Amino acid sequence: MKMKITVAEPFELIHEIRGQPENLFEMIREDVKQTVDRYMPELMDVKLTGFLGRNRYERIKGKRNHQNGSKLRKYTLKGMVVVSVNVPRDPQR
Repeated sequence: MKMKITVAEPFELIHEIRGQPENLFEMIREDVKQTVDRYMPELMDVKLTGFLGRNRYERIKGKRNHQNGSKLRKYTLKGMVVVSVNVPRDPQR
């Protein structure tokens, strides 16, 4: 991933943090929330796909166990932020 910033942007950020240090924690919380919201459902889907040995909605004759959608769950990360994650469903569990 390539990121382009101007020279002034880091100085503006440092100035903002010095002026309102409590905003730094809020910025970190929001970044963690966005990252978890983005990657956690995909990681869970990959894990279940590996466990079942087939992709979502893929059927294998004679086997009932397959992925069939997801269920919204909320998690609190170390008291820092609450995230909502679509957890893939395994009907046999």
